[in-house]
Amino acid sequence: MVSLGKICKLEILSKSDQSLVLDGAEFGELWLPICEAPNDSKIGMLIEVFVYRPSADEIAVTTKRPVAEVGDCGSFRVVSVNDVGAFLDLGIDKDLFVPFNEQRKKLRAGSTCIAFVYLDKYSQRLTASTKLNRHLLEESDSLEVGQKVDLKIWERTDLGFKAIINNQFLGLLFEHDAYRSLKIGEDLIGYIKTVRDDKKIDLIISKNNRESHNELEGLILDCLSESRGTLDITDKSNPKVIYDKFRVSKKQYKQALGKLYKKKLINITREKIALV
Repeated sequence: MVSLGKICKLEILSKSDQSLVLDGAEFGELWLPICEAPNDSKIGMLIEVFVYRPSADEIAVTTKRPVAEVGDCGSFRVVSVNDVGAFLDLGIDKDLFVPFNEQRKKLRAGSTCIAFVYLDKYSQRLTASTKLNRHLLEESDSLEVGQKVDLKIWERTDLGFKAIINNQFLGLLFEHDAYRSLKIGEDLIGYIKTVRDDKKIDLIISKNNRESHNELEGLILDCLSESRGTLDITDKSNPKVIYDKFRVSKKQYKQALGKLYKKKLINITREKIALV
């Protein structure tokens, strides 16, 4: 199946000095410039290309990777703004259009934004929106407490951060559940903290249960073994250093170190922790 705005695997039908002819199924034969073709291209071979409509009567393909496909959110640079809307750098030869009525805040050339990519229902051309709440769900019946999810930080609020969940939902990450400084557009792993009675979604960026505490203790011991019995990440270390290494808060890390110390498995000094 060939889908507009998606990376698809298409078969090479023929090859010349100028282009590859690909089987575009319902779109017919599609031409890929030879300069973009893989060096080992052969007739009958499947290659990955991004399929899009650069104009109303044209279908194009490219091996260049877009910032985001249809149905996904991405972080984009604003290339230009005119009297009909803004244009974002999609990472291919064609810029991505954002109509004024799909702009949460007025976009300015040279700035960056997070946008959802979709197909315009009339033109079937790639379009984007920074009004994510129009395209993503803010309520869920399917997400479960403790479920591991992919997050992208969307915007700051008075309570913390709004985040995109699995390119499908919007949730809230409270300030005290972030554990460290976060950047707009940052991608990270998180977990469903709660699904409220109104089905709104609260998030956390590390597990907080007995099973995960045991996992953390084991991970610390494994890291110590791999680093010849010592590690310079202590209970005094910067929270970001702790999170980057173990994906937990400083509080959780300190608790795990305390349990390992009580079990007489490690020694702790200000500069390092060490296996007993």
